[in-house]
Amino acid sequence: MTKAKGRKNLTNRRGFVALALAALGAALPGAAAPAPPPANPKTSPTKPAAKHAAKPAQQRARLPRRLAHDFHSHIETRLPHLRAPFEAAARDTGLSWRMLAALGYQESRWRPAAVSPRGAQGVMMLMPVTAKKMGVNNVFSADENIRAGARYLLHMKDRIPKRIRDPDHTWLAIAAYNIGIGHLEDARIVTQMRKKNPDRWSDVRANLPRLSDPHWHKRVKRGYANGRETVEFVERVSQFHAILENVVPDRIVKKD
Repeated sequence: MTKAKGRKNLTNRRGFVALALAALGAALPGAAAPAPPPANPKTSPTKPAAKHAAKPAQQRARLPRRLAHDFHSHIETRLPHLRAPFEAAARDTGLSWRMLAALGYQESRWRPAAVSPRGAQGVMMLMPVTAKKMGVNNVFSADENIRAGARYLLHMKDRIPKRIRDPDHTWLAIAAYNIGIGHLEDARIVTQMRKKNPDRWSDVRANLPRLSDPHWHKRVKRGYANGRETVEFVERVSQFHAILENVVPDRIVKKD
């Protein structure tokens, strides 16, 4: 590689990181929001200013710089080989392919042969019992694994009460994908015990870590769970999704 070409690639990479970090000014699920702009005293509560004030809490956040670099590299080298399966799974389920891709990246860094210490496998990190339930024959087939992971996420969404609106509904489903629907329900019960809203992701997010506190996990049905890990999981998925929404074009070219 020539020095000029190397400098150009470095410039492109830095440019992506700047875009990626800027993209993370997009909404993250949970945490406190910046104050909304002052309302116009002439504006009635049903007008846009009031609607703006009612939006879910948002936060500006950034990926660690090294992780942003890695994500850029994998968008160029790994995502082109997996985009078609993500898009096919999205068509089958009605979910966003970018959300599925963000979930897959958080799970496996888009590695079809990935195996976790807990025994989860493939791009979407399916546990063997889940893969069997979803009818997967070859868990290391990216097509099968991604399709099954999408169906499982849709199943989690079906278990979340329909009265809950997006984006809360989606973030709760992604939390359930990670921690299990039972532990999520426990977290929602703890949230309600603490007189917060169990249908709002920001409130559930604040209470998920209490599932590792004996004072709380002894009072719920399924006991201990690492809720703090799930909070981080959902936030990472949100960050990756924000980047994919902002910087991935409609079509990307496969790199050998």
